[in-house]
Amino acid sequence: MQHQHTALVVEDEAMIRELIVEVLEDEGFSVREAADGAQAIEMIDGQHEDYCVVLLDLMLPRVSGVDVLRHLERVDSAVPVVAMSASREHLAEAVRAGATMAVPKPFDIVDLLAVMTRHCPRTGTG
Repeated sequence: MQHQHTALVVEDEAMIRELIVEVLEDEGFSVREAADGAQAIEMIDGQHEDYCVVLLDLMLPRVSGVDVLRHLERVDSAVPVVAMSASREHLAEAVRAGATMAVPKPFDIVDLLAVMTRHCPRTGTG
C-alpha cells in the first residue's frame, strides 16, 4: 500500500480554504482542513499519522495561528508549517515561533502549490 501524505490546511475564510483544498486535491494531495485554531489543534492531537505539512493562516478565531505553532512546539512536532498572513508583523512572529516558511496574503495559488509540493510530495497521478 502506498503511503498517503496528508496536508492540513487551516484557514478561517471558507472560500480561500475551499480553493486551496480543491487545487491541492487536483494536484494529488490528500488534504484535511480546519476552520480555526482550536479545530487545528484537535486535528493535530488526534492524527495518528503525521501531516507532511501544515498550511496555517495566522489570524484565526478561537486560537491564533501563532498559538497553534506554539502547540506544535510543545508536542515536539517536526511537521513543517507554512504560515500565511496579510500582516508582515504576524509573519515575522510566526517565523520566530517556528514556522518553516512565511507566505504573504494575497498569494498566487501557483506559488503556494510550489511551496506545498516542496514540503509534501504529491501521492496521486495529478
